Amino acid sequence: MVTTVFVADDHPLLLHGLTDLIARDPGFRVVGSAQDGTAAMAMIRRDVPDVAVLDISMPGLSGLDIAAEIGRQGLATLCVILTVGASQAQLYDAVAVGVAGIVFKETAVEALLRCLHEVAAGGRWLPAEIVGKAMHNEASRRTKWQKLSSRLTRREMEITRLVATETPYERIASDISISKGTLKIHMNNIYRKLEVASRVQLLQLAADQIGLSVAGGFRDQSNLESPVSDM
Repeated sequence: MVTTVFVADDHPLLLHGLTDLIARDPGFRVVGSAQDGTAAMAMIRRDVPDVAVLDISMPGLSGLDIAAEIGRQGLATLCVILTVGASQAQLYDAVAVGVAGIVFKETAVEALLRCLHEVAAGGRWLPAEIVGKAMHNEASRRTKWQKLSSRLTRREMEITRLVATETPYERIASDISISKGTLKIHMNNIYRKLEVASRVQLLQLAADQIGLSVAGGFRDQSNLESPVSDM
C-alpha cells in the first residue's frame, strides 16, 4: 500500500529536494506541496494525505499551527515536523498537539524516509534524548509559571504582558497612564513574585504562556538585561 505524503517548506530548494527524496521511495506518493502554511492547510483539508511533512516555521501558519488544526478538524493526516533547532517549548507543543514525528533538517536526508516509514506503519519518530528532556523541562517551567503568576494582580499581569515584549519601559508607562516611578514599583513587585531578576528571565518563564514566542526573542538585546533599578 502506497502512503500519500504532502510536503510544506518555505525554502524552495529544500522543498524541491525533499519532494524528490520522498518521491523516489516506492512506498510513498507525493500528492502536493506548498511554501506557506495557509496554502498547505487548504490543500491538506482538501486532499487529506496520509502524512504531512511540515516545516515548523512558515509564513501564514506554522507547522505546529497546522498540526493543531488537523487535530481540531479530526482529519486522518499524520504530521511530521521539520526543524532546524526547535525550542523546548516548541518540542513540548509538538508532542501536545499529537505530532507523530520530528526530524531535524541537518539529518533530514538520512532520517526523513526512516521517519516516514515508521509513522506510516503506525509508529512515532520522537528522538527520546531531545524530546524527553524538553517535555520534562517545559512541564516544570509551565507548572512554575502557573504557580507564580497566580500571585500577580490584574494590573501586574497587564504589565507583565507588556514587559515580555520589546516595548520600552517609557512606552509601557505612557500606554497604561502611569508614571515611570509607579512602573518601577510594579516591576519590583512582579520580579519578586515571579522570582526572576531580569527581563530575559521573565520572558523565559512566561513568554509561551501569555501568547508570546520564546524562540523569537528580542531584536534589541540591550533592552533585556537592564535591571529595574536602572529604569
